[in-house]
Parts: sequence; C-alpha cells; structure tokens
Amino acid sequence: MDTPSNHTMQQDQEESKRTYRHWTTLEDRKLLELRNSGMKFRHIAEQLSRTPISVEKRYRKILKGDI
Repeated sequence: MDTPSNHTMQQDQEESKRTYRHWTTLEDRKLLELRNSGMKFRHIAEQLSRTPISVEKRYRKILKGDI
C-alpha cells in the first residue's frame, strides 16, 4: 500500500499556507487608478494577483487614511 510520508504531507501543508505580500506604492496607485475609473474589485484583484477581499480592504484603508 502506497502512502505518502509524513514529510511529504508536511511539505504539502506548508505550500498551501497563505503568505502575506505587502502592498507596494505602485500597487496602491494602480488600485486607486483602476477603482476611480469604475473597475470592480474582482477585476482589479485579477490584475494585481490578489484576492477581491484584500483589494477592497486595502482600498477602504487608503480612503480612510490609515496608510
């Protein structure tokens, strides 16, 4: 019977963990530019390789002046 080793399972779990990527000034500018042109968060997320919820949260944070 073939079963994956514990080492392999641990590697798979580590690879599937989400990692936080800090926002760059360029990404912030692009986010504002695209949103101000009327683009939806999900389309902006695709362009920035981020999740729609992270894009929306970042946008609201920028507007609030928290950055």
